[in-house]
Amino acid sequence: MASVRDQISEMLYNAVSVAMNKSVAELSDSTQLVADLGAKSANLVRIISVIEDELDLDVSYQEFSRRKTLGEVIDYLVELHES
Repeated sequence: MASVRDQISEMLYNAVSVAMNKSVAELSDSTQLVADLGAKSANLVRIISVIEDELDLDVSYQEFSRRKTLGEVIDYLVELHES
């Protein structure tokens, strides 16, 4: 059975892949949403919406946007999930 972090990671990679029109293979935990992918506010809102629907979490845009890499976002989401 996959760990919570693995499940969140897979879901996030899929959400980012769709929102940013990139393949999952192009993404890694060190991928930066803004610097590497050029994410804008609308992209972040779309990703957050998918996360909230998939994980039934209330994700703060401000907190989410402070995280630069996908790995940092995953860590944040795991913390939210466990709290």
